[in-house]
Amino acid sequence: MAALRRHLLPLFVVALLPGVALADSYTISESDLLRLRVLEWQPVDGTMREWEAMTGEYRVNADGTISVPFLGPVEAAGHTPAQLGTLIADGLMERLALPDMPDATIEIAEYRPIIVAGHVREPGEVVFRPGLTARQAIAMAGGPSDEIRSTPALVRDLISEEGALRILLDSREGMMARRARLLAERDNQTELGPVPELDTARGRALLAEEKSFMDLRRDQVDRNLAAIDAQSELLKAEIEALQAKTGQLETQRTLAEKETANAKNLSERGLVASGRLFETQRTLSTVESQLLDTSTAILRARQGITTAERDRIALIDGRSSEIAAQLQEVEAQILEMDRKIDTQRSLSVSLLSQAGGKDVAADPSTIAAMSDVVVMRFAGNEMRQIPDAMDVRLEPGDMVQMTLRAPSTN
Repeated sequence: MAALRRHLLPLFVVALLPGVALADSYTISESDLLRLRVLEWQPVDGTMREWEAMTGEYRVNADGTISVPFLGPVEAAGHTPAQLGTLIADGLMERLALPDMPDATIEIAEYRPIIVAGHVREPGEVVFRPGLTARQAIAMAGGPSDEIRSTPALVRDLISEEGALRILLDSREGMMARRARLLAERDNQTELGPVPELDTARGRALLAEEKSFMDLRRDQVDRNLAAIDAQSELLKAEIEALQAKTGQLETQRTLAEKETANAKNLSERGLVASGRLFETQRTLSTVESQLLDTSTAILRARQGITTAERDRIALIDGRSSEIAAQLQEVEAQILEMDRKIDTQRSLSVSLLSQAGGKDVAADPSTIAAMSDVVVMRFAGNEMRQIPDAMDVRLEPGDMVQMTLRAPSTN
């Protein structure tokens, strides 16, 4: 049972990794870094055994393959992580002639990077994370560069501050979606409650991701609970078999006791040899020893059931405590983010006042219109351009091209 607990925890932790909802439907491509973990169920002792020789990270090669021990090159590009895991499990089962299919889990350890080019301070690769927008990628690349000298410093400051404000607002939206998911999990709901602030295309997409994350995590917890319940059922079946065996041994002991008593009586009267008495006593001793072993095994199985129930309660209570702690944390983060947003808005309003007294809320496109951002997305051998893509949610491998517009002199 202790071994079962050791293997339930990693399965649960997988569900907590960021970007799980994206990774679940993500199509693997070259340059992605994958993490492979193979587990095999051991029915004899009711534990999961990890194939440590195969556990590790694998970079997808330019030809779309990864090199897996025992299997060699395996086509990874074009598959989802779940599909690749099944492909590897099938291959191992066939190659090693296993009676049952092992559990091969693929996670995205690192997505292929985003390329940011154009008028940014630090053009080049930017690490992709789920939910990343073009605006955030530009900020991660150092923000707008100073290459267009005709752009006044005040305008550049406005662009930079507006970008920082947008990042804060995007982060807050993500926190609000996360809070909605935690509230639903806390209340054991299957759907997320309405969030008026997220009644936008981006907000609905964030809520959909959190919903997928919640469903995946609930499924993972259910699988862990099912594993514990299955272990309890196995132990109960074992107890029933041992109790049936105990009944048979009790019958054998009764017969052995009678036979020993008869042999002793006959031996005392000199009708049988002493060897016969010794043989019956040895048989009785053997039966009693088996009864003791069976009784010990029943006690051990009952202890295992108690431990399984304790693990079940600990899993449920631990999840509830974790949700409460995460909810408290995200509430504090939202309050802190609100303070930062208020400060950033005050700074933007101050700069706009210096530029001519325009109101950010009245004309939020004023600053965005000072730059052209195009996202180039590659699908196979085809490239698609997405114009006006400042707030477009990026995909791994996208290229972001930013060009600042020189303002008019009017």
